[in-house]
Amino acid sequence: MTCDDAQEQLTALGFTRRTPAPPERWEPALRAHVAGCAACSAHLRFLRALSASLATELPTTPSPELLARTRARAVRALRAQAPPRELARPFLGALAVSLLALPVAAGHAWLVIEAGRRLLASWLPEPLLAWLGLVYFGSIALALGALYALVPLGVALARHAARDGADRASLEAMA
Repeated sequence: MTCDDAQEQLTALGFTRRTPAPPERWEPALRAHVAGCAACSAHLRFLRALSASLATELPTTPSPELLARTRARAVRALRAQAPPRELARPFLGALAVSLLALPVAAGHAWLVIEAGRRLLASWLPEPLLAWLGLVYFGSIALALGALYALVPLGVALARHAARDGADRASLEAMA
């Protein structure tokens, strides 16, 4: 009997039943070969260990806490591997678009100042009119500057949050 034949018979004996048959029930030639062959004895020990490991219970389903921790670690690992999100590019793009309205606003402020100067020139002295014009134009410039700074920042932050939400949704869909 060759080692291949003996190991084939041992495997068949081990897997036709849940536990391998005891050596007393084997054919005498197989019993004699396994007793004298180190490779076939090792194969028999392997089959017994495999049978013992298959007889143990399967692990239970993971707890919700373990799943939550695993997902959190996966999200952190994916974020660490992902290139950093740029907030400056969307901010600068939105700022450039919002600045297109600046000449219109400046022209409107100049028209208001000029009309006020013509209407009030006969009642108020020139230095006072200049001061009123500067205060009006300064307040318009500050208000528009704040608006033009906040609008693109809000747009960039909203786009950033939407991308993060899409990343989270795709991770939850994979889970």
